[in-house]
Amino acid sequence: MIRPQPFHSLSKAALTLALLLSPAAVVAQTAAPVSLSAAVQAALQNGADVRTAQANLEKAQAANTAQQADPSALAAAKLNARNTLTLAQVQLKGARLSTLQTTINSYATLLEAQENVELQTLQVQVDQKGLQVAQVKLQVQNATALDVQNAGNTLTGSQQNLADARAQVNLASGKLSVATGLAAGVRAGAQGNVPALKTPLASLQTGLNTNLTAVVSASNEVASAQLSVKLADNDFTPARTLQDARTALANAQRGLDSAQKNATTTLSSAYQNVDNATELLKVALSKEGAAQKTYTQDAARLKSGTISAVDLQNTQLTLKKAQYSRLQAQTDVLQALASLSVAAGQNLTGIGGTF
Repeated sequence: MIRPQPFHSLSKAALTLALLLSPAAVVAQTAAPVSLSAAVQAALQNGADVRTAQANLEKAQAANTAQQADPSALAAAKLNARNTLTLAQVQLKGARLSTLQTTINSYATLLEAQENVELQTLQVQVDQKGLQVAQVKLQVQNATALDVQNAGNTLTGSQQNLADARAQVNLASGKLSVATGLAAGVRAGAQGNVPALKTPLASLQTGLNTNLTAVVSASNEVASAQLSVKLADNDFTPARTLQDARTALANAQRGLDSAQKNATTTLSSAYQNVDNATELLKVALSKEGAAQKTYTQDAARLKSGTISAVDLQNTQLTLKKAQYSRLQAQTDVLQALASLSVAAGQNLTGIGGTF
């Protein structure tokens, strides 16, 4: 009896197919797979954006230390150094989260492409059998030449889909290689369990002021503007200077309010997307379970002689399609969690640790 295989494993059909490919393609097809966790770690270590943000943070730390220790440094310079450091810290977190999202998306694309090759391989096998059946029926005058032609056209289409699926694997592999710095020909292995979202939306909203670059940057503008008003609010500074400082503060406060509202809206939308993807995964799992039961029943019916091997092969294809749909639903949830992580400014995927 054929049971659903873990979506990260290669089927016998895919391995057999690899033997028919060119030598270079065979090497790529059989390359040692990498786990999603390992891919993310590689991307965080090798990603240009992360490394740049880390360098900027170290620079900001040194500059802030120097400014705070300088007895001749003025209040504005000290505040600017602190603000620059705070922003650099958040920018590093943002770079890591963005890299996490890019890697997850690339990995999911590759994983789905690999599984699609298996699905299309089985589809070709089914259509080959369909053509054979049509040819046999023609010989006994139970089908027409047009039936055979239609079956042949169907097979040709399936073969083209398989060829395209193979090409998509190589394209997706290249993108993952670029995102992670891993060697060319990388293949996706185990994605692992998709984590459940347990953090309430309200809890995520409270962290926006300190976790998002746009909000922190706007907050820094307000702090700088407040200091300008404080420094200008005296008897020896022209009234016009104070008025301009107050206008700048009002503008900065409006900018902060806008940044906070945009962040809240984006977060709420991303949170809803996770909920939607989670519900669709439940549906996909239910359909896969039903397809598995049908296949099990048909396998028993084949043994009892009430259906043919061709019928069972069609049921197997239906099961494989259900498994592929479930895989897509799983990756949709994980990608939605990655998007939510970027929107919240904290890692909610369960991959890559705490940033």
